[in-house]
Amino acid sequence: MKSLLFITLLLQCLFFHTTYAIATQQPYSVDIPYTRNNVEALLNEFLERLSMDVHRTSDWTLKKDEFLNEIFNLPSSAEYSFNATSKKDQFIDNLVQQMTIPDLVFQMHLMFADNVIGVNSDNGGYDTAMKASPSSSIGFMNDFYPTNASQYNSIQLLNAQKSRLKIPFIVYGECLHGVGSFKQSMFPQSIGLAASFDPTLVHSVGRAIATEARAIGIHACLSPVLDLGKDPRWGRAQEAWGEETVLTSLMGVAYASGLSKNSSWADPDAVVPVIKHFAAYGSPRSGLNAAPFMGRGMREVMQEMLVPFKAAIDLGGARGIMMSYNELDEIPASVHPVLFKALAEWGFDGFVTADDTGIAQLVTTHHVASSPADAIAQWYNAGGMVDFYDFDIQVLVNSTIDLVANRSVKLSTLQNHVRKILGVKYDLGLFDNPLISESLDVQALTASHAPLTLDAAHRSIVLLENRHNTLPLDLTKGNLRTIALIGPFGDLLNYGDYSGQWGMYPTNRSSTLRQAMSAHLNAKSPKTRLVSSWGAETWTYHGQYNIPGYLLSFNGSLGMRGTYYANTNFTEPIFTLQETPNRDWGLYPPVGLPSNNFSVVWEGELEVPVDGAQVDGSLGVAVAANCSARLFVDGVLISETEATPSGNILGNIMLGANTTRPPPGGAEFRFVEGARHQLRLEFKAFNLFQKIANFGSLNAEVELFWNLVDRNNAVQKAVDVAKTADIIVLAVGANWNSDGENGDRATLGLSVKQTLLADAIFDLGKPVVLVLQGGRPFAVPKYYQKAAAVINAFFPGQSGGQALSDVLFGIFNPGGRVPLSVPFDVGTLPVYYNYKAAAHVNNFTDEDIGSYPIYSFGYGLSYTNFTHRNFNTGGKRTFSQGDTVSFEVTIKNTGTMDGSYVAQVYLLRRVSTVVMPVKQLVAFSRVYLKRGGSQVVTMTLEVDRFLQILNRENEWELQTGDYTFALLEHSGFLASTATNVTLTCV
Repeated sequence: MKSLLFITLLLQCLFFHTTYAIATQQPYSVDIPYTRNNVEALLNEFLERLSMDVHRTSDWTLKKDEFLNEIFNLPSSAEYSFNATSKKDQFIDNLVQQMTIPDLVFQMHLMFADNVIGVNSDNGGYDTAMKASPSSSIGFMNDFYPTNASQYNSIQLLNAQKSRLKIPFIVYGECLHGVGSFKQSMFPQSIGLAASFDPTLVHSVGRAIATEARAIGIHACLSPVLDLGKDPRWGRAQEAWGEETVLTSLMGVAYASGLSKNSSWADPDAVVPVIKHFAAYGSPRSGLNAAPFMGRGMREVMQEMLVPFKAAIDLGGARGIMMSYNELDEIPASVHPVLFKALAEWGFDGFVTADDTGIAQLVTTHHVASSPADAIAQWYNAGGMVDFYDFDIQVLVNSTIDLVANRSVKLSTLQNHVRKILGVKYDLGLFDNPLISESLDVQALTASHAPLTLDAAHRSIVLLENRHNTLPLDLTKGNLRTIALIGPFGDLLNYGDYSGQWGMYPTNRSSTLRQAMSAHLNAKSPKTRLVSSWGAETWTYHGQYNIPGYLLSFNGSLGMRGTYYANTNFTEPIFTLQETPNRDWGLYPPVGLPSNNFSVVWEGELEVPVDGAQVDGSLGVAVAANCSARLFVDGVLISETEATPSGNILGNIMLGANTTRPPPGGAEFRFVEGARHQLRLEFKAFNLFQKIANFGSLNAEVELFWNLVDRNNAVQKAVDVAKTADIIVLAVGANWNSDGENGDRATLGLSVKQTLLADAIFDLGKPVVLVLQGGRPFAVPKYYQKAAAVINAFFPGQSGGQALSDVLFGIFNPGGRVPLSVPFDVGTLPVYYNYKAAAHVNNFTDEDIGSYPIYSFGYGLSYTNFTHRNFNTGGKRTFSQGDTVSFEVTIKNTGTMDGSYVAQVYLLRRVSTVVMPVKQLVAFSRVYLKRGGSQVVTMTLEVDRFLQILNRENEWELQTGDYTFALLEHSGFLASTATNVTLTCV
């Protein structure tokens, strides 16, 4: 009651202040610094105007002070502070003391970049974007991938010029396996990098991505994904690091520390890792994205799923964390008190961000909030900070002012949130210099990382079968006169989700398997013939597939010649480029053009890669919204697309699309072996609309595409080609149109059309090398049993084609291991390796379907052989809390090729107060050895991080007693545990 009166007084005071301003025609805005001092002054002014001398009435003064103390949760001193202990703290405190509520809200608001950049790409939208508080500073910006430094610098400078406190903004960027500009390096997807079991490699990848990101103004990478992907039906399994806690932790730390440059955030080539999705996002009901968590309960969440996040915070330099969409025990993760309590206990000093529309989903999906204001209050009070395209900024500002006024949210809560955000900006060095160098050559930087993309692709490939030493293919014996490359992934670029439009970008620096195999055979065995046929679609419909650049040329040089015009009628040529016409230009016109109204003409020659009978496929061009295109082949117009508000590019995860007609923008076209065709592509981009968050953030896009799946009898034509071969390489799997965010699957086999193709190819009785690509395991036991060899490449990135060719021909010896167990059938899920003993007391009665995986976590073969000896702990026989255990083993390459071996140490099941898994990975190391070489390998285990459990009282405990650690080839139930050592925890 004491405070209720003063709430009323405060509201009346604000009403009076506003009314007075209107009556006197004086400007009034919400830009009142809502510090304790200013609110107290308003109260005093109001009470004085009512002739109530508050200074002489001690009772009123006491009530006023109690109210102010409660609503602000601050000392009653006129000069409040946050107990600054350093120059950094003092600097931040000074800023926070000057901030109004709108200032605070804007610091916690993620701005959609085009709201600022504007329809003319000249930053003309700034004033409108900031209309809710014109003098505030932008806090965060997203979907902003500049093509040069001046574009980024101009907005930072404008923000400093127009804002009162001149606080620089942080730019978010997707960095899943490459920078989200999709114009820079593209590495294997996380699931592939996880298969490398090589943290050193992953750290190098993180460093490369951070360097490329910071070069275009990105400060915070929304990576790595640290969810344990325990359900392979989940479309985002490709973004995770597999099913295992220790592997995910160590790979996540390697990636995050690479991004952060070992927490050197202020360096010009380091970024802040924003780890996600917190938490338990990777085990959704039925594998459906964002569905409720369907694991074993909060014990599993705490003991397994939170461990990688804590490791990345402790060791990887993570300063941001993104909350997840799912619910845990019927509470949305985005406001779950257990998760925020964990962050507080870990001492996390970064910012917490929602996922895209995650706060709004408290209202629309979870129905735990009755209004936007209610959702905002729950978010702030739980510990959330940065919104993500949830509500209009005016709604956020007005709601937050009301929430503070009615005491639903304390002002101190907002201030403490912003204090952490400003701390990250300080550590990034943005207050010293928020600009990036104009002299940095981003293209040269990207090109310098090409060798690393190949190295990463090499090390990510897993050899699952190699019967009769089929691989590597030996061209010296003379018995391989013809090799057939069959399947849609023989000549496609296939990067998976978060890989730009078409899941195939960039095309200019990429290689397909056919391209790389052809080059190798031409150089090493020109008498060996390579024949190919697609034989099936990648998914259920007739897709649009980028034409690889190696099949396009102009005057003998790869690519087509593009002439760029400064208008839309092809009359003012500005410059020419030799390139593949698969382009997206983002929020800006092509570099060198003054406007988003432009046109391009590409000219060049297409080489048809068809073998055997002609293929009746399709050829065409697809464009984004408000773009048009015409494609001429040998002087004849075959495809024309008019500008529309939506364009005709097929998105990923298309359902119910046609299966027979050419895709949008395509025309029926007959491809004949050995043919060459002259192409002319005319493209126009019209700058007609302002983009909206989540509804397209690209100005102009164009895709020259084809489809080499015969419309009449694709399988038979592929079979006819395969019949002529001595060995068949069958390249099948999945791409971005079936595997990705919201690309969840009820089955884990190949698509229907690829299954028909595979059945027909295996029925030929010839040796088949099965090459799989995709973002999850394939439950295809009959093909695994029939294949002469099996390779899984996951989504291998821009150098995937070259890497696969190198493995097939023995240029590189594969050594990756399975990061996500491969089931016999989707009905056997879950099949993760660290099961409880009771999980397999019984077996399925289905014939030939086992309850154990076909290939367990950690499994993988090599072209060479290894032995190990002297597994030990350096004489250590006991350990206790705070210790690190070191394992040593000598590995020797006893085979005929250079290669690598992954040493894996597992804790075997032990007597405990809670049920323990039959085995649990605790340490691993990948060692690379020349043939005949040997090396002592050391692996370490932090016992507090990976051996503590939640006991029956739900308290963390490192239980005393014996622990047996075994050196295993993999986690499978048949792996021998004979090589082991027992230590005692005391």
